Amino acid sequence: MRWYAPGVLTEAQGAELAAEVRYREFGEPIIRDVVKQVQNFAPVNLADPSYARVEERPAGCPWHHDTGTGKGHMGWCKFTAGILLTDPRGFDGGGFYFRDKGPIHHYLDLSVWDDAPENEHCVTSNSGGRITLLMFFQGGEVGPTENNDTVSSKAIAG
Repeated sequence: MRWYAPGVLTEAQGAELAAEVRYREFGEPIIRDVVKQVQNFAPVNLADPSYARVEERPAGCPWHHDTGTGKGHMGWCKFTAGILLTDPRGFDGGGFYFRDKGPIHHYLDLSVWDDAPENEHCVTSNSGGRITLLMFFQGGEVGPTENNDTVSSKAIAG
């Protein structure tokens, strides 16, 4: 399944996140608010090895699954969420594709998808400046609580 929520971030919030390409904490205010939006669509678990990262990849990313389904590389990952943080008018290329849809430029909009086989995807190469917030989650009923909403997203498994 795939879910989409438009306008989840403001331009100022996108710029703030895009200013630092790095792993992010689920307890950061902007990230926490995005996770709450994700939870409208999916039962995500924020415990390790789930993580969030602001990322820039001018080379793009070849066709893949994020999850253990099919050709996935993170067997624990059940849900992925992404938000394009930079305006696509500021770079060339960088289209996001599912096998049956694209290019998608989800600027400031939230895209969430599960580990279904049809959610294989890629990002085409770009001229640089395409910066995205990506979040990878375990499945389950555990959402942000006092005990796990500040779980570090720096640890990566898989």
